Amino acid sequence: MARPWALVAVAALAALAALAALAGAQDAPAPAGIGFSATLAPDTVYVGQQATYALTVRIPAEVRQRLRRNPEFVPPETRAMLAYDLPVPRPGPRGEGPEVHVFRRALFPLTPGRYTIPPARLSYSIPQSPSFFSREEARTLRSAATTLVVLEPPDRGRPEAWSGAVGRWRASASVDPAATRVGDPFVLTLRVEGVGNATLLPRPALEIDWASVVPEDERVVLDSTPTTLSGFKEFTWLVTPRVAGTRFVPAIEFPFFDPIARTYETARTRGMGVRVAPGDLVTIPDRGPTPGAAVPLGLRPALEGPAPVTLPLAPVWLGVVLLAPLPWVVARWRERRRRARTASPRARPPEERLRDPAVKAASDVRGLFDAALRRRTGIALETVTDEDALARALRREGVTPETAAEAERVRNLLDAAAYSNGSHTSEVKDRVRTLLRRIDLEARKRAAGLGVMILLVLSLAGCIAVSPAGEQALVAFTQGQTAYTGADYERARDAFLRAANAAPRDPAAWANLGTAAWQAADTAAAVLGWQRALRLDPTAGDLRSRLGLVRAPQLRGAARVWPLPIVPLGAAAVLLWCVGWGWAAKRRFAQRSARGAALALVPAMLLGALAAVGEHQSRASNLLVIATSTPLRTLPALGADPGAVPLVGEIVRVRERRDVWVRIELGAGRSGWYPTERTYPLARQ
Repeated sequence: MARPWALVAVAALAALAALAALAGAQDAPAPAGIGFSATLAPDTVYVGQQATYALTVRIPAEVRQRLRRNPEFVPPETRAMLAYDLPVPRPGPRGEGPEVHVFRRALFPLTPGRYTIPPARLSYSIPQSPSFFSREEARTLRSAATTLVVLEPPDRGRPEAWSGAVGRWRASASVDPAATRVGDPFVLTLRVEGVGNATLLPRPALEIDWASVVPEDERVVLDSTPTTLSGFKEFTWLVTPRVAGTRFVPAIEFPFFDPIARTYETARTRGMGVRVAPGDLVTIPDRGPTPGAAVPLGLRPALEGPAPVTLPLAPVWLGVVLLAPLPWVVARWRERRRRARTASPRARPPEERLRDPAVKAASDVRGLFDAALRRRTGIALETVTDEDALARALRREGVTPETAAEAERVRNLLDAAAYSNGSHTSEVKDRVRTLLRRIDLEARKRAAGLGVMILLVLSLAGCIAVSPAGEQALVAFTQGQTAYTGADYERARDAFLRAANAAPRDPAAWANLGTAAWQAADTAAAVLGWQRALRLDPTAGDLRSRLGLVRAPQLRGAARVWPLPIVPLGAAAVLLWCVGWGWAAKRRFAQRSARGAALALVPAMLLGALAAVGEHQSRASNLLVIATSTPLRTLPALGADPGAVPLVGEIVRVRERRDVWVRIELGAGRSGWYPTERTYPLARQ
């Protein structure tokens, strides 16, 4: 019986010390101006214990009479702490002494460490003279920075069921109604009240062997009227009886740490009786998960080799994509340059001048033929004067032997007519234009064929598989198959995990890891293996059917994997892209419309977008698998308010990381902080 009196005595001494300090601060001699100071008591606390931060503003009588408006102060920002403003005590009656205002804030640190609370700022303006029209002088005061040392509650004497409650608490419980039937739930309410921050109280574990228990709501009421924060928190459960008769709800224990006595205590409720009448429903006893107990799931027989989960020659392919429009750009530039020239007849291209009826002299036709041939192939007639020299030069440019021979005959015909100062007929001009058109088409075919060959070589090189799996992966994979055949599923799971780590891009290793883990009732590892295998092989239908066995959703939201083969889509996109731009450049060089290139460029962009989506989903950036289930927290601290409870094996998206906590986002807008150690990363390694 000595402990309660000791606690009261310690608390009384602490209160007297705080009042003496405040009285001493009020009795101190007033400074010439406004006084502004900050205090923190106590300066050393445990995690979850209250520390009171006080700001004292002392206004002398002579200064108060000159103030035209109230001073304004900005409190400091506290991190890693919960802060609650306490009621401001009313100042005493105004007299000749200074006017004192005290602003208090209750701080509850969430993590251990040494914290420095920055200075607060007070701003006020005071007239420079007694005149009403006197200008005001703005002044700013800053309080001293304070330091708070936060300790972790001691390990000695800590109960196993303690989950972070700090303060002085008592507990009570009630049931509503006290009489029910089998299958009809009743509400069990636990009320924990006392001195401390009730918001940080965790929900205790509750198990009743004759009923199923489902956590429900929580309600918190805080009382900040006294100097020390107090209040209560109510936890409710829905309890559904499975057995009829007079049943007993066991006492609920709520362990907590008392920071004043520095010991661990336990608040206990009384046991309660509940009358359960027979119900109309047939109750089925709970059964543990027995996935695939009848017929084990099949394994993949062998390693399949590293999957091309990305475009292997991505820099080469990117260079091809960027260079593909270059010929079209050159053609457009040349076309604009031709349009910018003057409109004189000699500024027009030789092909257009050959259509001019004013060109009649054979020497003029020969000159235009020479200019057009030099413009298209770079061959000048004065450099190929020997017999068959022009034909050989044209064949080197890709022109067929028939067209090259025809060019030789036309050149000889024009030479004879030009040197004899003769004229020509319209048939000769038509023959020259037809010959130039044939040279243009045949000389272009060589370059186009070379471009197509380069594209095919790059496409084939991009699909080349990398080196096969090493010996370590093969040995572990074989050990896993042997253990799985002998129904030793846990050993098979560990062996397939070693194989997957040795060959991280082999979908067979990850698929067998998921299958063995599922047979071993390890849902989180099963989801991890199947999800990674599916992201390596998005078209595998067997993996999708097995993921459908998991209770957590695997085919929607962040867990969805679209059946998009990355490499074929990327290769098709690059090929169509280059073909479209090549055809557009060819049409531009021939001075024709290139609108038909959109028939290849638009599908290329669509296929490229699909390949990018598949690449993004295969990386699984910022995705986690829930390994063990625990409630979400509103703050990255164990004592913060709990929220929704994710399912084991659920795929969640990470929004923020902070030390050993991650802020995750579930479906239906649920989000909160979750311990990193209770998750598996799904990102590709």
